[in-house]
Amino acid sequence: MLRISRATAAARAVSIVLHPFVVFSALALIAAWRLEPASLARTLVGLGTAIAIVWLFIWQRRRGGHWQTVDASRPQERPLLYGLVLFLAGGYWLWMGGPGSAMSAGVLAAVAMLCVAGLANRWIKLSLHMASLAFAGVSLLQLAPAVAAVGLMCAPLLGWSRLRLERHSYSEVLGGAALGAASALLPYLIG
Repeated sequence: MLRISRATAAARAVSIVLHPFVVFSALALIAAWRLEPASLARTLVGLGTAIAIVWLFIWQRRRGGHWQTVDASRPQERPLLYGLVLFLAGGYWLWMGGPGSAMSAGVLAAVAMLCVAGLANRWIKLSLHMASLAFAGVSLLQLAPAVAAVGLMCAPLLGWSRLRLERHSYSEVLGGAALGAASALLPYLIG
């Protein structure tokens, strides 16, 4: 049986607790609660459906031996994942009301972030863990400043975990964080 160090176990726990599914779910629920409380149930159903579909896909790819890890750690494993997530994000945007939703600009900014990460994947495997946490932290600055501060303070710990698990290089961790933060500013710059 392979034994892992306490540091590696801690890194795994951090990566699970701050997984993009967890972070984006928290962001979507807080945004719905603050911007459009009547949409909370619709938000939960949309998130639950999208996450279940992605997890089934990941489980199938990993179980079938197509992926080394559930993180799609090799760059060649990511294009299918990006395609599925973008398709589901578009469906979620429509489910939430499309351009009529109070959260429309935020969902589209997240889609733009994923598009850039997907295109950049040819050259650099940006950390989606870091991108999602930075995106959520910056997005929540006006909606829930205390939650935003906690999220942003967790970024160095998450960066350490991605490096410790050898899922990313320093440039991939920093690049993911920069992409997430910049993408979260899009609704403010455009609107």
